[in-house]
Amino acid sequence: MKPSDRATRSSGAARIVISSAALALGLVIVVWLGYRATRRELLMLLRDQATSLQQTVAAAARSNFEAERQAEAELASRMLENARMVGALDRRGLLDESLLDEIVQRHGFFRASVFDPDGNLVFGTASRGRPRRGRGPAFGGNLLDQLLSGEEIEAATDIHASRWGEVRLAAGVRRAEGGAIILNVDATAVENLRRQASLDALLADITESAREVAFIIFEQNGLHIAHGQVPPSPPADVAEREIEVDGASVLELSGPIVLDDTTSASLRLGMRLGGVQRAEQRMMWQIALSLAASLALGVLGVGMAWLSRKYSLLSLQHARTEEALRRRDRLAAMGELSSTVAHEVRNPLNAIAMSAKRLRQEFLDRSPESPEDREEVDELLGVLEGQTQRINQTVQQFLDFARPPKLSLAPAHLGEIVTDVADGARVTGKARGITVDADVSGARQATVDSHQFHQALDNIVRNAIEATPEGGRVVLTAKSGQDGHTIVISDTGCGIDAEDLPRLFDLYFTTKAEGTGVGLAVTQQIIVAHGGTIEVDSHPGEGTRMSVKLPKSAEDANRE
Repeated sequence: MKPSDRATRSSGAARIVISSAALALGLVIVVWLGYRATRRELLMLLRDQATSLQQTVAAAARSNFEAERQAEAELASRMLENARMVGALDRRGLLDESLLDEIVQRHGFFRASVFDPDGNLVFGTASRGRPRRGRGPAFGGNLLDQLLSGEEIEAATDIHASRWGEVRLAAGVRRAEGGAIILNVDATAVENLRRQASLDALLADITESAREVAFIIFEQNGLHIAHGQVPPSPPADVAEREIEVDGASVLELSGPIVLDDTTSASLRLGMRLGGVQRAEQRMMWQIALSLAASLALGVLGVGMAWLSRKYSLLSLQHARTEEALRRRDRLAAMGELSSTVAHEVRNPLNAIAMSAKRLRQEFLDRSPESPEDREEVDELLGVLEGQTQRINQTVQQFLDFARPPKLSLAPAHLGEIVTDVADGARVTGKARGITVDADVSGARQATVDSHQFHQALDNIVRNAIEATPEGGRVVLTAKSGQDGHTIVISDTGCGIDAEDLPRLFDLYFTTKAEGTGVGLAVTQQIIVAHGGTIEVDSHPGEGTRMSVKLPKSAEDANRE
């Protein structure tokens, strides 16, 4: 695999990983935002339900509060009417203790009292039939003082508790000659209404019937109605909080409710969060399944991308393998042709060479006696012999290429071979102003034919030097690893055009004016015979990088 392919594969894998991570992060953010939005909506619905309950309780409390006020006013009005009636009887001189007792018993009053101008009890009676004597709060209190002083002709008190804890309401009128008549009635029935008996039932019904309601607490002027599992009171400035009640999460809402322009009450309402939590759990399961499905799709996409890239790499390798096979077939065909041509040419060539030699040895002395003629014949024979030798060298190249190299494999230190090639190339490189360096620190022992492998590397290095301009550099690097051995020869030369790369190892293909096109073809034969490969990475104007890869052992080479 070329370094550019490896870099492309690594960058592609990094892009896939980054894309997958970004997709997962985006899904997590979307899921979290959706979860938060859904929870807010569920809590908003719960708050709306609590607000509706608060409004219902407030309406019921206002209704009961108004009914209590009306009942109290009606009782006070009735008591004043009765007090006026008793006062009228007193003005006519018909009122005595027995008549007053009859009136008390008939109308169900708690007590009736008649006072003189000094506030002394003239006579009085109670529902129990026991007359009262004396003066004090129990017999009129502030109401008596108001009537005796003349501030009020008639008046009634609010519902109040007596010193004995009983609930009372009193009404009285001023007597014509001074003094006062005060009627006192038991107001327990009205107080029961004031205690919001019907509101208590409503709150109990709400708590029992509505599963979402954990508790309701109503407080107003000492009145305390509580139903459900009552938690401790919240701080004064907390209107909403989430608390635990008997191990369950509850949303508590606290706030005032207005009964009239001067009266208010407070209401604490606890709404169970079980429904919200169950909805959250369902939503989280749905989100988890969606996320799992998305991640599965992402993994599948990554897998498909990886397979696609793997397929592309395999296709590229397959194409290179096919190209190598086609090149090998071409070289084999050219080798066979070269062998045939070489044999056909060598026989007449030998005859010509022998004839030229015989002419020189046997007939040159009998040639024209003129020195000029002898020199001309000698020159012609020299040309004939020289061209015959040149043709013979070319024929020998054909034969060398046609015969596959026979290797003498033996263990050898790869670093020593590469160092020797670099040392031999430094002389040529120095003459051309080119630096030749070698790094063999990672090289180990390899199984090679040292002589032929040295020749193959020398051919590559010589081509690299010839392709590098003055001031350039050629670097040899040798490394051994688990997968085998790699020798990289890189230069800073002119590079190779893309259209020339497929023909680089073809016999007699060369881009150099004085090249024969045999060296790299023979080099590839040697490397292939070792079971290795040559990979070329070249960019015009940037240089060329040739990587020679050998198998790890001789057995691997033989299998190749």
